Amino acid sequence: MATKAIKLLIADSEGTVCDRISSFLAGDSTYQVVGRAINADECMSLALIKHPDVILVHSGLKPTSGIEVCEQLALQNLNSATLLVMAQAMDENLYRRMMAAGVGELLMAPLQKDRTMEAIRNAFDGKTSQRQNDAAASNEEKRRIIVVTGARGGCGRTMVAVNLSCAIAKATERVSPGSNNVVLADFNVRASDAATFLDIRPQRILADITASAGGVDREMIESLLENHDSGVTLLSASSSESDGGQELTRGIIVSALAVLRSRFKYSVVDVGVTGAEVSNVVLDFCDTILMVVGMDLPRLRAARLYLDQLLEANFPREKIQIVLNDIQPDSKSILTAQAETILEATVAARLPHGGPVVLASVNLGQPFVLTHPNAPISLAVNKLAAKVGVEVGKGLSVGGLLQRLQPAREKNELGHGICYNAYKAITLGIK
Repeated sequence: MATKAIKLLIADSEGTVCDRISSFLAGDSTYQVVGRAINADECMSLALIKHPDVILVHSGLKPTSGIEVCEQLALQNLNSATLLVMAQAMDENLYRRMMAAGVGELLMAPLQKDRTMEAIRNAFDGKTSQRQNDAAASNEEKRRIIVVTGARGGCGRTMVAVNLSCAIAKATERVSPGSNNVVLADFNVRASDAATFLDIRPQRILADITASAGGVDREMIESLLENHDSGVTLLSASSSESDGGQELTRGIIVSALAVLRSRFKYSVVDVGVTGAEVSNVVLDFCDTILMVVGMDLPRLRAARLYLDQLLEANFPREKIQIVLNDIQPDSKSILTAQAETILEATVAARLPHGGPVVLASVNLGQPFVLTHPNAPISLAVNKLAAKVGVEVGKGLSVGGLLQRLQPAREKNELGHGICYNAYKAITLGIK
């Protein structure tokens, strides 16, 4: 019985790597070149269509760079092994980025036949072994990136993102203190509020490292993470004190997402203005899109337009889940069936009006799924967590979490019964 050929995808803007490897493979049926990409977009498209076993990426791939393409490939959770072909010397920063992106091996140009064929075979064997191990570990949860978005402000997007993160953390058991399974990435550059909802003052934010010429590596991202007693780790793109003028490039966002996926089982990402570069990049690489929709006619209409835009951009409909927020127990309010008619989509989750529970949660910086676990809105968020594949009902007890959260509030030197961020907003007039 003939052995199945190893399928190769080669990404090289100049064509020299493609030509050289083709010359190595002349007459060898062990290998099959299934695609040649001349730029980053072609590489990503062919990787998704052709399902190659090994992808060789040249460092000079245009219009971005080879290492950024490797990071984007890592986010797609492909079964392909990735090799990076370098035309120049490697520095320490590049090595770190390679490790974070799961690059199997580095090859230096000009390529040598024996060395190249050995690297391809080793990469293929290593990926095959990894797939077998993953299949054997049936209880191992798939790493997920869950985006929480909305068509316009005021829909409750951040409230959902924060409490969903805490609900997931509560339901997933940590193997040791500090080894959190959940990260909340607040990528809303212009109005980053997740830290306020958790009463955290980030020491550093993602915007602080955008000027680094060397790019973003795992160590940099790790230095920005803030742990919360709930079991959630926070990464903030900006802070409430920043002017919102920082720019986050595609490369920085992709690098950050690659690190988060490799580090955490669940990454919940709060994105801001739709259509912005940050939002587009995150949506490209996420597994689930939760679109939060406020229950009034203007927000429903805006959500309908946003949903149409996502579908026109070829996002799979099954990837998008509609979350209706702030459902009022009033006969004059819009019904779920009416909302579905306006949206022309099925609603995946319904969050009831939270009232004083939600208001107190924001002002105190304490997520309501922890402080009021039996409130209707908390139970609804737990159901939402189950919708995105989390087994709810196990993990750390709510009582234990509250015991750790309450002393932190009592030790607050302000003594006003509200979180630090809320106090600063009131005293300094920050909105």
